[in-house]
Amino acid sequence: MCKPLFSILKWWESYTRDTVKRLLQFDKLRTQTLQYCLTGDSRNIDIVEELKKKKHILAELVEKQKIKGVFSSPPYVGLIDYHEQHAYAYDLFGFERKDELEIGPLFKGQKKEAQLSYIQGISDVLNNCKRFFADDYDVFLVANDKYNMYPVIAENAGMKIVNQFRRPVLNRTEKDKTAYSETIFKRKIMPLTWRTRCIRRIVRLF
Repeated sequence: MCKPLFSILKWWESYTRDTVKRLLQFDKLRTQTLQYCLTGDSRNIDIVEELKKKKHILAELVEKQKIKGVFSSPPYVGLIDYHEQHAYAYDLFGFERKDELEIGPLFKGQKKEAQLSYIQGISDVLNNCKRFFADDYDVFLVANDKYNMYPVIAENAGMKIVNQFRRPVLNRTEKDKTAYSETIFKRKIMPLTWRTRCIRRIVRLF
């Protein structure tokens, strides 16, 4: 049942206090770094070439020093319609919607076919990112991996999971009280023995 919202004052005050708190914390931690937000399909975007169009100095640094690490929270398979969740932003700022490019969209569900598509999508992203990584990189991914897909994704990307950090999800934007936990996977480059095993599996498939 949809009920009208007569006042947003409570949430406005709560989010405003939280935002100010986070800004003050960040101000104490931040350093003098170059930053730029790129938009594109993470499965095939050429980070260096796109940066050359927008932030040439940063492009040179990425080419020279490479990327040392990534911390990301990929979409969860068949759990959230991210485009609808942020529809207000598309309307307010005139952003182009690209629903068809979303990895693990809600409409595909969570069955085996959707899981395989998701595994392929996230694996493609990691393999694309590796082109720009330094030799000793770290990748941290936050995931609700109830279908145990991330070990397969790691292997597909030539990586291995070296550590896992579990945390409960307590404060959700949509105010859904259903409890679940997330896992932060730390990945590193896969040892040669793992790579050989992957190659053997591929050979057996053909």
